[in-house]
Amino acid sequence: MDSENTSCNDVIHNRLKKCGFCGKELQPIGLDYLYANISEDSIEYERCDCSKSKEYWKEIDNKEYEQQKRNRIRNIINTIYKQNYIGRKLQKMNLENFYFDSSNKYVLDVVNDYINKNKDTMKSDSLIIMGKSDVGKTHLAAAIANKLIENDKTVLMERLTNLLDRIRKTYENNTKSENELIEIYSNVDMLIIDDLGTEKISSWALEKLYTIIQNRYENGLPIIITTRFNKDGLIERFSYSKDSDLVDAMISKLYQMCFGILLKGTKKELVKSPQN
Repeated sequence: MDSENTSCNDVIHNRLKKCGFCGKELQPIGLDYLYANISEDSIEYERCDCSKSKEYWKEIDNKEYEQQKRNRIRNIINTIYKQNYIGRKLQKMNLENFYFDSSNKYVLDVVNDYINKNKDTMKSDSLIIMGKSDVGKTHLAAAIANKLIENDKTVLMERLTNLLDRIRKTYENNTKSENELIEIYSNVDMLIIDDLGTEKISSWALEKLYTIIQNRYENGLPIIITTRFNKDGLIERFSYSKDSDLVDAMISKLYQMCFGILLKGTKKELVKSPQN
């Protein structure tokens, strides 16, 4: 047949597709005939209702759903990442411009070892970086984050208040759900919560934080905490939630997951000048 002389109303075939499992003939969806100007490969056919076909399409649909879910979550991660990391001074914080002296020299070996262990595959070992205000806790955590990012790891770093605000906003934002955000914070390669304990949080906030920490523990993924408080201090700070059992459970889980780094010194001592 000369395709150039074929009109749109000329039928080139009326063959029906058959189920690959039971051989049942399948009708094209939305078409009574297959015309010359329509590629046979582009036509969608009905799905067979035999058991093997149902199992096959269920698997296909589940894979497509999971892929769409991964893409959606990746887009949310990218948004959070750009808002909280790209363009901020955290990018410039590294081990080379962190000041090490006799009071904290051991930290360099500890941090380098931690980074090297997580370069390829994230390990479950977590960190609590403790110290008074302005001793470089955030700088050290950001330096770790930057090294992991250089090795293609996805890192989210923010204060607890920002994390909780994102979850609250899902109640008024139809583009993402609370469960999606919690899933992201539970599964990202590295989660860093900066200056934990500064905020007085509610029972609702404590519950969300505990869920994320517990999920990361179960998923075998690390978390880094920076805080000016020791274990007893954190328990006291979170006691404002009026849920002592949940406070104890969360702090116990954190200290089960983490080993501690204690920073000493002052901001003046720990931050090098640009000339150096």
